[in-house]
Amino acid sequence: MRVTHYDSRAFVFVVEELESFEGWSQGSFRVRLSEGTYDCGLFQSLHYPCRHALAGCATVSIEWAPYVHPIYIQEAVFKVYEMEFPPIPDELLWAEWHGTMLCSNPVMCWKATGRPVSTRFRNDMDEVEQHEKWCDLCRQVGHSRRGYPNQPTGDA
Repeated sequence: MRVTHYDSRAFVFVVEELESFEGWSQGSFRVRLSEGTYDCGLFQSLHYPCRHALAGCATVSIEWAPYVHPIYIQEAVFKVYEMEFPPIPDELLWAEWHGTMLCSNPVMCWKATGRPVSTRFRNDMDEVEQHEKWCDLCRQVGHSRRGYPNQPTGDA
């Protein structure tokens, strides 16, 4: 990853990916630090500088910490646990517990024949060509030994 363009007044970088990035066909990403937007969309969703922003900051020696959302600061995390959690005073108010309940996964179950259930997605390559039926008795096409048309019946 390398920074190809940098605007020092607007804090805009163009970061070029040297390898493909998580399925993106785009080879370069625009990072706008002053607006807090990046083309990859990770900052907008996580409010945390993505690797493109970190590469841009490292290239021009800018501190990246001011672009981290305040919720990720250690003091904010500790504030969550500042209050004590009051215990439930009487054990009669506790929810009844019957132990751990295990549920089986039906996909992982074995069939009665001893073979596992297939989870494979079938496509055109899996189709088998149907061959014409040949009879073992008369060597004719169109039926098998089981459906032999001239088979004697028990009427005679």
